[in-house]
Amino acid sequence: MAFEYAPLIALLPLASFVIALVAGEYLPKKGGLVGMAATGGSLLLSIWAMLRVASGGFYDETLYTWVAGVGEGTLSLSFGLLLDPLSTMMLVIVSLIAFLVHMFSLGYMNDEGETGLPRYYAGLGLFTFSMLSFVFADNLLMAFMFFELVGLCSFLLIGFWFREDAPPSAAKKAFLVTRFGDYFFLIGVVGILATFGTAQFAGEGAFPQLAEEAIVGGETLFGFPAGTWVTILGLLVLGGVIGKSAQFPLHTWLPDAMEGPTPVSALIHAATMVAAGVYLVARMYGFYALSPTAMAIIAFIGGFTALFAASMGVVKDDIKQVLAYSTISQYGYMMLGLGVAGYVAATFHLMTHAFFKALLFLGAGAVIIAMHHEQNMWNMGGLKDEMPVTYYSFLAGSLALAGILPFSGFWSKDEILYEALIAGLENPVLLAAYAMGLLAVFFTGFYTFRMVILTFHGEPRSDHAEHPVPLGWNTKIPLAVLGILATVAGFVNMVPVAELTGADITYLSHWLDSGPEQLAYSTYTATAEEFAHIHHAELTPLIPGAIALVLALAGAGTAVALYRGPHPVAHTDKLGGAKDVLVANYYQDEYQVWLAEGLTQRVARGADTFDQGVVDGVVNGISSVSLLGSGRVRRLQSGVVTNYAALITTALVVLLVAFGIYGGWF
Repeated sequence: MAFEYAPLIALLPLASFVIALVAGEYLPKKGGLVGMAATGGSLLLSIWAMLRVASGGFYDETLYTWVAGVGEGTLSLSFGLLLDPLSTMMLVIVSLIAFLVHMFSLGYMNDEGETGLPRYYAGLGLFTFSMLSFVFADNLLMAFMFFELVGLCSFLLIGFWFREDAPPSAAKKAFLVTRFGDYFFLIGVVGILATFGTAQFAGEGAFPQLAEEAIVGGETLFGFPAGTWVTILGLLVLGGVIGKSAQFPLHTWLPDAMEGPTPVSALIHAATMVAAGVYLVARMYGFYALSPTAMAIIAFIGGFTALFAASMGVVKDDIKQVLAYSTISQYGYMMLGLGVAGYVAATFHLMTHAFFKALLFLGAGAVIIAMHHEQNMWNMGGLKDEMPVTYYSFLAGSLALAGILPFSGFWSKDEILYEALIAGLENPVLLAAYAMGLLAVFFTGFYTFRMVILTFHGEPRSDHAEHPVPLGWNTKIPLAVLGILATVAGFVNMVPVAELTGADITYLSHWLDSGPEQLAYSTYTATAEEFAHIHHAELTPLIPGAIALVLALAGAGTAVALYRGPHPVAHTDKLGGAKDVLVANYYQDEYQVWLAEGLTQRVARGADTFDQGVVDGVVNGISSVSLLGSGRVRRLQSGVVTNYAALITTALVVLLVAFGIYGGWF
């Protein structure tokens, strides 16, 4: 089978979107089975594409040219597919999570007598199509277009229950906050096109290659040294990444997005919207690695966000809110990894996080179903024996999230911290980012096991907890599959074990480095490290890994010690005013409202006053003088012939007198 069938990976979910939207009311499960079949087909095709790439295949072809260049050096805009180790790995992740989310939704949504299900399944199909198309886009402009479509789909699905008050507000907030970042992204795309005349990620003449050549050649671009201009363009694109991946300060939309259906939350957090930003940096890694300044900013934002979000997670009582702040924090780790030249480590964590975060959200969804849609953990408890499949799978995801050996999160997160420590030995900014990421490990262990203990252990604290609703197969199977992946996925890149034993078991590293030569500017290479000015020191990963593991165990152990027992106590109340700050999310929402109303709106009003009073005033004043003069002059056009004759005679007399006086006739 040729690579030409690869577009079906995205087109199958698009077909399910159309079918569910048009005929969903007449289909079994309102179109859910169609969506499940479509995403299952995408998963099989994605696995096939990955196997083709593994055997040495490579696909980078233009499918459609919508603006054709007329000569050499002219701009050409097109749609194309890029299938390489990075994109095919991500295609498998996205299609797998989408398939399991569709399966889970059959129980979560359909069994509750929900209305609007064709619209729901159509939204899932369009969401999956958008993300898959974004993943295999071969150029930045195409990626931007599907990046925006991903944002639209999140708006539609977060606000699915639009008849209630909170979901539409959350959907608008997600849309507007991410659009703010995307404004800078769009400027960056235009800047890259204007500078290099191409938006291609890979191949001969791709913009990362041209940028490197400009820096090596000491060229000047738009009046800036090439390195400085590359930094500016990279930071502009980073604006969209910060918005989509919910990094500080554009993270405030993600906790509110929990107002959407829980399966949607799993899809957003694990494999689509939030993953899109980090994936974009990985896709453009050869470009970002040319700018040490951009890399340091990415790392610092990531390290700060990891700690900042984790600190808020320790006081949340809503199970989905805990997971939301966990997502913000974990994507901070990925950004930290990318910023310290840990391309493999960050991509590794992107993969493992997709599995254990989808598991945790679907597990939370299972608990919410069983609890009659109760989300407050203080009204739960005692669910361990009543929901064994959910409990043990959720526990596997929690151990992975906390970074406990040997679960998947331990291997990927600790590899990021190892890379950050190496980079920090030469750069104090990166060392600070490492320190924040390391401290966040303790908070992660604490809030994760606080969530586990309050939800599943102790005595039931409500009637719903005493009599949970039984779960069906379509709920349990996705949990079991993801539970296994959360446990074993980390074994694909065990760097500490490889260091200790000398065994070649860093399979993911080999996979991401296995692309053909034309991908040298879009995958992790020695050239990228050279331009990032990051040199690996002789430092074994065993000691940093042990330190992180001890912190994770300390956080988890503290939570178990404080909250175990039949009737746990709200120990976070002892934080006093600090808890108020954390519960209020450091007053970020209030700050943004003040910024919009107290500053931005006033500046806008002042600019409007200046525009109308000065700019428009000058223009309007000139036009008023012109209108006044023309109004007086037009009175001469009376339409009376005798008046015209009198005016001509008078004018003739005046001219004769004037010529006579000045010509010496008199």
